[in-house]
Amino acid sequence: MAYELYSWQESSGRWRFCLLASPSDPNISAEQVFNKKFLLNGVKEVKLRISGLPVGATIFWLDRITDTGQETQASERLSYPPADILEQVRQYAEKHHVEVQLPGKK
Repeated sequence: MAYELYSWQESSGRWRFCLLASPSDPNISAEQVFNKKFLLNGVKEVKLRISGLPVGATIFWLDRITDTGQETQASERLSYPPADILEQVRQYAEKHHVEVQLPGKK
């Protein structure tokens, strides 16, 4: 089972996240990513969501929306958090037998 994780920093400095099941159609829209019903506030909520994923799941942590439509502006809000947050989430996922991949991270 594959999932997509998106992250962005609010003007207040707080990190927000969205974790969605990866669709068979590869296009998740900005509307889905920034939808309040999928919003995760901070690392604690991301960890809670990860703890409910099936063993062997893979999370693709993305820094852009892959839909090639009019998503460019919304996609510009997305970014990876600092290394310490990335590592916290990765280690937590690993303990729950969930793999985290960062395809856009150099």
